[in-house]
Amino acid sequence: MGRITEDFMRLVDEIQGGRRDREQMIQDLGRNAAERKREVKGMQAGFHAAHAEMSMCQKKALRDFATGIEDKVSGLLKGFAGDLAGARRAWGGTSPGRAMFKRAAKHRAAE
Repeated sequence: MGRITEDFMRLVDEIQGGRRDREQMIQDLGRNAAERKREVKGMQAGFHAAHAEMSMCQKKALRDFATGIEDKVSGLLKGFAGDLAGARRAWGGTSPGRAMFKRAAKHRAAE
């Protein structure tokens, strides 16, 4: 074989080797893409499950919070009502100014 023939044979081998490498790379890319799709679907399913769980926990926490607020506000309102009743009794009781006002009213009514 001559030198040109050997060079062409080597060139053909390199071209065929490059073609095989390219085909292998395309197959690898296809497998990797399919694997990534499966991984992404799995992650999305995990996100969906985590979101559903967070939503359920948040709803329960808000329900508990609202129930606690209702009880606290009810207790505060009762306490305020008691304080106001006590203040009314204190202001309407036997203070000197109040007693003087009552005497004046009685005196006017008697006239």
